[in-house]
Amino acid sequence: MERYLPQDCWPELSQRSKKSQFGDAFRPQLWPAIRWMAYAYFKRFFLVKSAMEYSPKVVMTACYYLATKIDEFFVPIDDFVENLKSGTPEQNKARILALEPEILRVLKYHLTIHCPFRPFEGHLMEMKRSLLLLNFNIESLRPEADKFFREALLGEAMLLYAPSQIALAAVKYSLINNGKSTEVLRDFVQKLLGVDDAANSNDSRSASGAEAQIVVEKLLSRLEEIVECVRAGCAAVPSPPEQQQLQNRSMVWGTLQSVLETRKQANGSGQREEPVDSDDE
Repeated sequence: MERYLPQDCWPELSQRSKKSQFGDAFRPQLWPAIRWMAYAYFKRFFLVKSAMEYSPKVVMTACYYLATKIDEFFVPIDDFVENLKSGTPEQNKARILALEPEILRVLKYHLTIHCPFRPFEGHLMEMKRSLLLLNFNIESLRPEADKFFREALLGEAMLLYAPSQIALAAVKYSLINNGKSTEVLRDFVQKLLGVDDAANSNDSRSASGAEAQIVVEKLLSRLEEIVECVRAGCAAVPSPPEQQQLQNRSMVWGTLQSVLETRKQANGSGQREEPVDSDDE
């Protein structure tokens, strides 16, 4: 799916040092869910439309404005455009309001976005309840989880995976980055899915211990897949070899432009070129 998304054109994603800059500087401070919703709208919009048709920067700001309305974070349009650093307030207001109906049409009015933040809070609460013998504070996982959610904005994880699974992947990511054993996550998943209860149950309708363990392994594999997907989305775009290829192409293009300008000047001085039949040549 990555090849269908214009990553090199995303206004807040093309440079990692500037990612989420608009959302961070926005006043009043936005809820994390609004940022997640805005990015989801943005990605879904450009799954259908091209960056050659619509300015990604204007689309992103319009998606933010739409997300504030959907999530009931009231911001008048006049206050919203004051957060934009380019263009005049009148121009920005007109562009956003004109683009909003088109975004709604492209999204087919499917505006409900399920974010991973509430599932993450639920996972932390359940871990505190069910894992009583941990030698670290569960709350220490929050900073790395917040980092994971922000990095997840850069890739396609939100389009491919369920929010509850992304939240569990954030727990795994936090455990790894905090130097904790991922066996903590395995124990939690087993308790979360009731694997021990299923394995010890005498009910013939319940899953066997082996079958229940397969479910756990599949989920843990999926969480690893999500973490890798998020990390891949944060990789430099393009890679160094691709950057060199683009630079070489730019040099060739510059040379061609110079030759073209020379030929135009020659034509302007009275010299005419004979027309060339492209089918014969």
